[in-house]
Amino acid sequence: MGHPYFDKIVEYLEQSLERFPQLTHASNLLTKWEERTKKLSEKQVDALNDIITNYYSFLKINLETIGYSKTVIEKRVQLLNDYYNFLNTNNYDNVFTSQGKLRPTILEEFMYLLFKDYVKSLKQRYHDSTDVLDSGNAKSYTNMYFTSSSIEHFIESPNVEINVKDQDFAIYRNTTLSINNKKKNIKIPVIAVECKTYIDRTMLEGIIATAEKIKTGNPYTLFIVVSENYDVDLSVDPAYSRIDQIYVLRKCKRKEDWANISSKVVLRMFKEVTKHIERPWSDVENKMRNQGIII
Repeated sequence: MGHPYFDKIVEYLEQSLERFPQLTHASNLLTKWEERTKKLSEKQVDALNDIITNYYSFLKINLETIGYSKTVIEKRVQLLNDYYNFLNTNNYDNVFTSQGKLRPTILEEFMYLLFKDYVKSLKQRYHDSTDVLDSGNAKSYTNMYFTSSSIEHFIESPNVEINVKDQDFAIYRNTTLSINNKKKNIKIPVIAVECKTYIDRTMLEGIIATAEKIKTGNPYTLFIVVSENYDVDLSVDPAYSRIDQIYVLRKCKRKEDWANISSKVVLRMFKEVTKHIERPWSDVENKMRNQGIII
């Protein structure tokens, strides 16, 4: 038996997604609901009905909660834990295939909800009247290169191609490049985040490669990983890579006893991200004269 106001709940999610297109988990659930008659079993439809009803409370309270104080962040983490625990108790992770990305989009969306009001405050503080600063899932700029079909083409007007990399979450600047009278829009991240349910050795190697690409495009990007669990052999130290930090929100491996998302880890991550955004990124003269260092 579904919720008596289920249609109103779906309508609220649709309206929320129109206001905030970065709500990746809401988008995931609504897409599944729209396609339920074609792609889902009866068991999956019943589960989805229950999930959407529970998620509605999670999202509504999050959107009504404003700010990014310690108290607000702890409240958001508690809401996240309640939602995760609901899914875990009902074993809903195993109802849908991994290709549907039901669980991964939760953390992606949480990062947006966590930083949404902070990004808004930055836009106000630095007078972003043209609305270039944004956050959410993004195709982040990595590099550009020139291509030509011949020497004649190379001399006249070579093509400029731009590579991008999908980031689960980013705080970025929208920028328009004009090359050979052609305009290309790119997103330059100051914060680039990989969100994972867990990390194993193969995933870590892929993340290391992504960090290298992103930091080639903007060396001042802070590249971090946010994961529920960490399954890499603990003798492997990623400190040699260009990953700035890996935050393990449950502070454990997947097969260990269930642990809640740690608000302390989330608070530390939030503090270190905002510190990076607001610190001087390049101040060679001050470093040389006051500290005798350059980098």
